[in-house]
Amino acid sequence: MPAQSDWRFCNKCSSMFFNGFPSKGRCPAGRGHVAQGLVFQLPHDTAGTDTAQSDWRFCHKCNAMFFDGFADKGRCPAGFGHEAAGFDFVLSHDIPVAGLNQGEWRFCTKCHTMFFNGSSGKGRCQAGGGHAAAGFHFVLTFQGNLPDPALVPADD
Repeated sequence: MPAQSDWRFCNKCSSMFFNGFPSKGRCPAGRGHVAQGLVFQLPHDTAGTDTAQSDWRFCHKCNAMFFDGFADKGRCPAGFGHEAAGFDFVLSHDIPVAGLNQGEWRFCTKCHTMFFNGSSGKGRCQAGGGHAAAGFHFVLTFQGNLPDPALVPADD
């Protein structure tokens, strides 16, 4: 199954964003997204199933993962609605969380991005306030943690 790596959690807005470009997109909390924690590898361009939803896309304006299955494209921090580019991601939902998977990823009804709903804060939504969860409970596959650059010793 084809998959793309470099998807990350933004520690400012709690959304999933693509971290594989020098530009970090536009974050609703200001400037670019800031990666933290796990590196996700997300499947794309396969058929959806009863437990895997298609129509998740990369927004080329803000770098966030958003649901492209509605006529309304949500609220993009770079202006107006999100604009899809690249792969059609197919994301697992409502399955047991095991192995190299993380649960608590949700669709935001206000901005249409994928955000992490597993902490008390709901991030920063472009439509105002925190994100508002609805729909499926997504379970995403990760590769592992990257070291915190502040904890890596400098070369002598």
